[in-house]
Amino acid sequence: MSGLIRPLQLGLFELRRYLADRAALAFGIALPIALFALMYATFSGGDSFNGTVHVVDSDAGPVTADILSRLGETEGLSIEILDRDDAVAKLDRSEILSVAVFPSGFSRLAAAGERPTVMVMRRGSGGQEGQIATSLVRATAQQVTAEHVARSIVRKALEGGTVTDAQVDATVSRMLAMNAAEPPVGVERRILGGSDEFVDRMLPGILVMFLLFAVILASQSTIEDRRIGTLERLATTQLTLSQLFAGKFLAGLFRAGFQVLVLLSLAFAVLQVAGPGQYLQVLVFALLVSAAVSAIGLAIGALAVNQEQAIWASVVISMFMAVFGGTFFPTSQGALEILSRFTLNRYAIDAMDGMISGGESLVNQGPEAAVMAGFTVVGITIARVFFRTTPG
Repeated sequence: MSGLIRPLQLGLFELRRYLADRAALAFGIALPIALFALMYATFSGGDSFNGTVHVVDSDAGPVTADILSRLGETEGLSIEILDRDDAVAKLDRSEILSVAVFPSGFSRLAAAGERPTVMVMRRGSGGQEGQIATSLVRATAQQVTAEHVARSIVRKALEGGTVTDAQVDATVSRMLAMNAAEPPVGVERRILGGSDEFVDRMLPGILVMFLLFAVILASQSTIEDRRIGTLERLATTQLTLSQLFAGKFLAGLFRAGFQVLVLLSLAFAVLQVAGPGQYLQVLVFALLVSAAVSAIGLAIGALAVNQEQAIWASVVISMFMAVFGGTFFPTSQGALEILSRFTLNRYAIDAMDGMISGGESLVNQGPEAAVMAGFTVVGITIARVFFRTTPG
């Protein structure tokens, strides 16, 4: 029994030492959280638009009121009403870059079946936000005005008959509502080259990337303990060399496993990307990835003579796998696809992506799990052959 407990105790001791290292925690926990939050805020906009449209309502009539009401229902769009002098002054000071002006008589012209005009004042190009906002104003104004013009035309066509204006308005409104519910032209969206829910791939990508960076910590830990004589002193205790080796492997596994637990738990709790079932399955697979990463780090630490060699090897291996393994985008064609087959990232990310999206389960990840096991076995074998407690 002591043959199992002693390596476990050594691994737990290394984990406590890791938790006491604020720099390591900042790199392994805080940095991936900050990077993920930044990327999520940058790329998660989807089809929505967030901006402010500046409006001068010199008309103050029912048609412009209807237009502004519908604009207010647009998700992500806020409306700021200005008077004309204030709008001109703000444009001159570049406080705003564009403003939509509804001139006096706009509602009267629309009700009479004539064609009113919305004027757009802008500074320079108006800015990207201003261009989108004023385009939304024009589109909404055209739709609302067209409805009022349609009512006016129908009323004029039926003028003198038995149909009242109220009946005309009710019928036209009903037909417009039916048209809005079932528009004559549909829009079909297809996503090429990846998932619509990009977070399904970005989350595993960042997780695996920072687990690989943990290789640097694992390899440096072995080098440092060998340099200052810690491994040699431990070898003189009741620990055998195999137990010492197993303890160092468990130390790397516990460090990576702690990162996995914190980052996955936080991501699933905050983003709610999937349910508890998917969380547990992804967590189990991520622990397999942690074992592979720990084995790679231990192998580098066993082979390297000094910290410079360990850092160089860790950075090269980590970056190769991160770049060519499809960390943030799938590599399914050409030379990239061939190179990705030699990386841990490709198999780990594809497996976790499939489970997070809900289309696959852990039992479907047999080949990917076999690859993780292969990395682990090869890494442990190399590390055990070259593992030593003294420098040189």
